[in-house]
Amino acid sequence: MAIVAVVGDACTTTTVALASAWTTATEALIVEADPSGGDLAAWFDLPILPSLSTVVTSALDASWSEIDRHTRLAASGLRLIPAPPIAAEARHAVAESGRSLAPALAALRSPVAIVDAGRLSESHMTHPLVASAAVTVVVHRQRSESARAAAVRLQRLADHLEAMSARAGIVVTVIGDRPFDFGQIEEFVADSAGNAPVVGLPVDELTAAVYAGRTGVSTRRLARLPLARAARHLAHVVDRAVEARVDISWRSGR
Repeated sequence: MAIVAVVGDACTTTTVALASAWTTATEALIVEADPSGGDLAAWFDLPILPSLSTVVTSALDASWSEIDRHTRLAASGLRLIPAPPIAAEARHAVAESGRSLAPALAALRSPVAIVDAGRLSESHMTHPLVASAAVTVVVHRQRSESARAAAVRLQRLADHLEAMSARAGIVVTVIGDRPFDFGQIEEFVADSAGNAPVVGLPVDELTAAVYAGRTGVSTRRLARLPLARAARHLAHVVDRAVEARVDISWRSGR
């Protein structure tokens, strides 16, 4: 089981951050599968094709060698499959991914497919790559303008987590430490999220801009920026969760 699904707020930035920080023994492949349309080809200044649509229509045997033919290599070194930028095409490609791509990626031990699955909604329960994921990273960005508004959004997060509680392998990621600190949020979602770890990420506009294509920031400087540092911790937590799920699957014979 080698799919990590990323859903929720700022999930494209979080996906890129997680893949950039993925320094474990297994390689990382970004799969952009946001039904609302893709951004990564533009972020990485790549041609629109090949895309997720190309993979689900051309890689019919869904072997890794066939899937790998359609991957792209960004200048940053990240390997990816971008989604089509048009929403209708992206929705169709995501739906088609359930036929062969999702099972094929779930069966791989390496690379780990880090999937940008878009904003959190009830439709994620039927998203093929989320349904096939070993671990789902649920991203919540705090709105610091109003504590009351932030509390309402936290309740919605808790409701989503409760709906996902039947799934194992949840990691909750919170962007920003205001108006509530991570300990308060962890306590608030504990009943809904079970034993899911809560990992904090800072609000770091510069690093987010670099991930989205901004130039002029050296690799050395980027590695020292707050989001890049925090993403390394997130990668460690997610990797441990993947290992736990793989171990459970191995012992259960699945």
